Amino acid sequence: MTVYLITGSDSRLVSAKLTDLTTELIGDGDRNTMFESHDLESVTADERESAIANAVMGAQTESLFGDQRVVVLRGLQEATVDQLKPLVKYLERPLDVTHLVITAEGKLAKSTTDALKAAGATTFNTSPPSRKNDLTTWFMEQFTEAGLKLDSAAVASVIEWLGQDQARLPSLIDVLSSTYGTAKKLSSSDIEPFLGDQGSVLPWDLTDAIDKSDSNTALVMLRRMLRSGEYHPLQVMSLLHGHYTKLMKLDGPDVRTTQDAMSLIGSKSDFQAKKYLSTYQRMGSRNISAAVQLLARADIDLRGGKDLEEELIMEILVARLSRLGGGAQRVTSRR
Repeated sequence: MTVYLITGSDSRLVSAKLTDLTTELIGDGDRNTMFESHDLESVTADERESAIANAVMGAQTESLFGDQRVVVLRGLQEATVDQLKPLVKYLERPLDVTHLVITAEGKLAKSTTDALKAAGATTFNTSPPSRKNDLTTWFMEQFTEAGLKLDSAAVASVIEWLGQDQARLPSLIDVLSSTYGTAKKLSSSDIEPFLGDQGSVLPWDLTDAIDKSDSNTALVMLRRMLRSGEYHPLQVMSLLHGHYTKLMKLDGPDVRTTQDAMSLIGSKSDFQAKKYLSTYQRMGSRNISAAVQLLARADIDLRGGKDLEEELIMEILVARLSRLGGGAQRVTSRR
């Protein structure tokens, strides 16, 4: 008996892991007789109860040909607690000759989570980590699992190029595997022709560059965010507003320690609090106030205050904010 749970925040990564896992479980067997799939995301709310019942029935039915069966139930987050009762009941005594593979892109009910845990389900979390060091390890693990070998520079190139859009990694792995096989150790020059369009970036890649007065990097990050389609200009405005709101909260005589900063900005991260406190001390009250005024002016411009392209308005804003960061200023030209 095996039960698998594949989770994650991006459907593309979940789907890629599901494909890899089911291919591995079926192996050299006959897919037509071994495989059965049910998708809760493709049916109406009224049809989900029937879909779950059919999946449970499939998991409980032994193959006529003596093969192990692979039953997939997608999109478990769509179902209600009552609709999931047959699945919870099945997990109490799963069939030994069935591989049940479940996917979920959201939080599951406690009764379902407990049942999966009691059944000894193997969980795969496809969501990439947010911390840079952990993200590098995550990328390395994906390449290793695929049998690919990349040098450190090549991995760094992939991370830099894909940015926040890690869901495109499985297709890149497929291309690299089919092109080079698994024997060669790949360098940056080997993979660059296959990277395609740049992905988006993590929010703090933009704010970190602004805080360091690195206008060149800040503008590159901004363009990638906007041109990838991941962010609308008003979403970037909201991100920046939240960033400077935290800095404003530190503008007071009682902020002396990291603990003070954590409390004021509502963070449980010692690292984040130190970072904001350092930025505040470098910028000072006057520059933070000026930054908030720039944000207010840009917000009006985006809503029709100036007859300029939205991207140009944001570039002007980011360039001006970078001058207030307190670091060594770097200048770039509009591309």
